[in-house]
Amino acid sequence: MKHYKEIKFICLFIIIFSLLTSCQWGKKRPAPKGKNIICIVDFSDSKNISERLTFYGNVIKDNIIPKLGLHDKITVVPIDKASLTNSTDILLKDLSSMTFVPEQASPMEEEQLTENNLKKYKETLSQDFAKNYQNAIKSRAAVNHATDIFGALEVVKGKLKPSDDNYIIFLSDMMNYSNTLNMEPNNLNFNSSTLERILKSVPIYSMPNTTALVLTGEQVEVTPAHFSLVQSFWSSYFNKNNIKLYDYNSGSVAKLNELMSLDITK
Repeated sequence: MKHYKEIKFICLFIIIFSLLTSCQWGKKRPAPKGKNIICIVDFSDSKNISERLTFYGNVIKDNIIPKLGLHDKITVVPIDKASLTNSTDILLKDLSSMTFVPEQASPMEEEQLTENNLKKYKETLSQDFAKNYQNAIKSRAAVNHATDIFGALEVVKGKLKPSDDNYIIFLSDMMNYSNTLNMEPNNLNFNSSTLERILKSVPIYSMPNTTALVLTGEQVEVTPAHFSLVQSFWSSYFNKNNIKLYDYNSGSVAKLNELMSLDITK
């Protein structure tokens, strides 16, 4: 009788243990979190367009692509007259859909081999981007006589990922020049006293869970006062639309490097 009770107890223990562990094992692990990086590049004409475009391209090739992680996504879209009406993906890659972890590798080797595979892929990706970027410079020359940043934001809104942290990298002088708003220095109606009124009249693109960083590049013949005016407008606009502004400057990539190195998995 005692032997029977022991067997019964052991069986009961096994059943309970199996139920508890199956509940844990049966849980679907959440997908690893990654950065959704959207670069908007300004192709509009200016006195130093060649230098600006070289700077913007190098930033993506040297400071963004090499810092991509295993679960990151990257998109590059243009700003010009046809930001909305002729949008195109200069680059569109989802690294989370790819396999970099080698099969049948020992635990001692797996991490290093994965890192090597990712590095090789990003080197190829940089080369592909450089080729696509040069093609975009040529193909978009016909529509480079305006700067529709708001049209680009309409495109970007459709590329945000609710499950990821979204990062919009603006590679632009940020001076919108379209029927919506002229922010060029020659427009005297765009000034510090009209900012509040203008902010109420431009398109609204609320983007929660989104961080913005602006690199304008060198701005030829733009005064510090006008640079600050444009910066003030966009700082207020981002704040109004739930977009966190990480940094806004002309040529320093220090904050961009810092942003790209953030570990968002913790």
